Amino acid sequence: MAKPEPLSVDDALDRLVNQFSDSMAFFRELIQNSLDAGSQEVEIDFVHEGGKLVVHVNDWGAGMNREIIDTRLTRLFSSSKDGDRTKIGKFGIGFVSVFAIEPEAVCIDTGRAGEHWRIVFDERRRFQLVRLDQPVEGTQIRIFKQMDRRAFNRFRERAAEVIAYWCRHVRGDVRVEGELINEPFALDVPISAEAKLVDGEHIIVGHRDDGASFAGFYNRGLTLCEQEMIPGVAFKADSPKLEHTLTRDDVIREAGFERLMRSVRELVATKLCAAVFEALRDAVVKRAGATGPSAAALPELSEDDAWVLAYLWRCAAVHEKSPAKLAEGCAAMPVFVSPGGQTWTLEDLRRPAKREVVVATRRSELTVKLEAEGHLVVWLPRVREDKGKGSSPAWAAAYAAGRALLERVAPTVVDVEAWCTALPPRNSEEAQRWQILAAQVARLLDTWGAKVGGVRLGHLDYAGSAVREAVAITQAQFGELTRSEDCGELGRGLFASRRVVVLNADHPSVRTIAALAVDEPELGAYMAVKAFFLGRQLDAETDEALLVATHAARERRRVRSAGAREVTP
Repeated sequence: MAKPEPLSVDDALDRLVNQFSDSMAFFRELIQNSLDAGSQEVEIDFVHEGGKLVVHVNDWGAGMNREIIDTRLTRLFSSSKDGDRTKIGKFGIGFVSVFAIEPEAVCIDTGRAGEHWRIVFDERRRFQLVRLDQPVEGTQIRIFKQMDRRAFNRFRERAAEVIAYWCRHVRGDVRVEGELINEPFALDVPISAEAKLVDGEHIIVGHRDDGASFAGFYNRGLTLCEQEMIPGVAFKADSPKLEHTLTRDDVIREAGFERLMRSVRELVATKLCAAVFEALRDAVVKRAGATGPSAAALPELSEDDAWVLAYLWRCAAVHEKSPAKLAEGCAAMPVFVSPGGQTWTLEDLRRPAKREVVVATRRSELTVKLEAEGHLVVWLPRVREDKGKGSSPAWAAAYAAGRALLERVAPTVVDVEAWCTALPPRNSEEAQRWQILAAQVARLLDTWGAKVGGVRLGHLDYAGSAVREAVAITQAQFGELTRSEDCGELGRGLFASRRVVVLNADHPSVRTIAALAVDEPELGAYMAVKAFFLGRQLDAETDEALLVATHAARERRRVRSAGAREVTP
């Protein structure tokens, strides 16, 4: 097997010059070197003169003497930083990346221990070393490149973005054209938790508004890499023990990294989890206070409150599905409220193995009855506002987040429309008005053979009703809670159960039929029963039987009426 050709010095240098995918990354390397040299300030300026770009990078660090220049700046792969945990640049090769932008010249003025030097690199990366008579404090770098004004402006804007990304959290002041780019080491999130560990390590964890994952790793504030890592969690971790890979696109995953990640996950599972559930508890208790039993109706949910609930329910779901257990006490904190003001915890939602959770978006006669009979009813915001107001993204987001959390923890979740009931007549006069139609419907169904326990008038058009469009429903007892899927049951035969038929007083067709029944009770009853059977059990045979029974009843009434007229004196 042929031996590979040895790598030449020029080839090695070319690779180092182009080691980063972004040629502007050299700013990070120069600023890092300045901080390593002990400078508390770094200033970067851009000048356009004589058709050239001139970049100034100045610091007030320890500077360099002749020995350092010969052994570290102009000699590859030699670095006093190797093994020194207080320095980031383990390989000592960051400076050469300045040539990635193909400058015409790079000039470095530096001084140390009474020595002052100028090193000038040309476009072929050859350098000259000149002793200076005037003193130099720290290190001053100038980079020259032919460039027109338009390209200069683009370069300047892009450079500012790059510097801010990599250096915004560093512990020295970094100024770009006089503007301080440093930012506090923090997360822009509504809820966060932080810990400062030994050896200068600092961790901040939180949840972003959009629920996205974010992981930032830093060494003394200098960005090493930012990526996605823990679903639903954002964090920043700063440690002097973190090191980036040679290509600067990731963190070296060794024992120190794994230990730091354990600390991150522990902080998420303890302090952050507790902070989320405490905030959710406060929001739910506030809502419960406004929707208690004494309130006539649920108060309007503001857009801001809806966004808060959406955020908190989404965060709670992240912790609930995490492999780590919830922080102590969190499962016993209120996370939902009922339309009547009852608060529910995760423990409440998990406990009823045979009970379902009923979701309602408003208070109604139905939810009052459900709560009174011990059902676990949870309020969620409506997905759509009242007519004419359009949809509300905040309400929709809150509903989706709350529903997702419910379905994670509760054995069974159903909408309130899975249940129905019937409300009684508003007064005795209304009940009396419908008596003719109710009595005739009872006779017709009895003739047909149905097991009828009575026919009643009822109101079905209450808030959240799933049966408001029905002509009639059936119930085991009038006004009870009835499964919507069972409200059409009406059987015949020995083993059929008796059902009460409830005529819908709010349905326009039934009102028309009731008016007709005053003069034609049998025909009105036929039309009401046929409308009830439509889509269920109405076939030709049933329709014929109903028609025959209707005709016979009408004939009997006609004969009775005729006989009554004959005996009238």
